[in-house]
Amino acid sequence: MDRIVELYKNKYKEYALAIMDIEISLHQARVNRIALSKIGAYFNSSQNRNTFARIMVKAYMTEKPYTITEICELLNANRSSVSVMVDECEKEGWITILRNKNKAMCMGTEGLYDQMMKYVYWRKKNSKSIIGDHYKAIDQLESVLKHVGVDIPDMTFGEKETDDDNSIK
Repeated sequence: MDRIVELYKNKYKEYALAIMDIEISLHQARVNRIALSKIGAYFNSSQNRNTFARIMVKAYMTEKPYTITEICELLNANRSSVSVMVDECEKEGWITILRNKNKAMCMGTEGLYDQMMKYVYWRKKNSKSIIGDHYKAIDQLESVLKHVGVDIPDMTFGEKETDDDNSIK
């Protein structure tokens, strides 16, 4: 059993290295995408803008627009900076705003959706090739350890798993 536990720990470390590789690859792709288009440059220029794009595409896909207040909460950003993003993106045609009295509801456009789906395709291809096999190996080893009644080694380094996973990323 010690050999299986040691194998698990080694595979977990390989998985960690694969995660680092994908994060480096993601950074490189973002830097390279900035030069490709105005939309890529805008949404890859900051973490808030990057996440804002995802919020807007989610709204488009679910047909459930977000208020500026909701966007502020999701980004943990102030209303002024979110309002600037909303105005800039509306002017570029990347989002639409549904106005009703004193409420503005925002969602992405088909153009923003199309760009995000290109990213999703790239991410799927990249993730599978870099981390897929490592994840499968860890998952299989965990099943073996559970099956033979051996505790899975604690690889959380103090992080506790929760349903609302807000851990460091």
